[in-house]
Amino acid sequence: MDDDYIKTLSENEKIAFLKIFCKLIKADGAIETEEVEFLKAIAARYGFSNAAMVDIIKAADTIDCMAEARQINERQHALELIKELCLLANIDDDLHDNELDIIIDVARVMGIEDEKVILINRWVLDNLILIKTGRIILEKDNG
Repeated sequence: MDDDYIKTLSENEKIAFLKIFCKLIKADGAIETEEVEFLKAIAARYGFSNAAMVDIIKAADTIDCMAEARQINERQHALELIKELCLLANIDDDLHDNELDIIIDVARVMGIEDEKVILINRWVLDNLILIKTGRIILEKDNG
């Protein structure tokens, strides 16, 4: 997906994004391999080391998602955060109710409408389906 927004994020916003991602992956009580890989990839895209990411993960239980979300003031940044949260929540093919609750709560704090969250999630799911279909067509996956 498009990473151009990363260049426009402040360091505080990047940290807030990462903290919210960490809270989301712990929401369903199980940390999947795909979720860890997502965190590693996004930490690298944001310019953070794996060690910094590990420190944030270790502190995940004390993270206040709503306080972190309040640091995101630009609507475009808020929409990108919701997109990334939807991607992360669906990456293991199981959108858990606790994950959905976090996404909705974070969106509301940032002033993103519920309808917009639904549209973003549908778009993310459609993209994931297209990527999987392409991998099957190109014989990179068996299905």
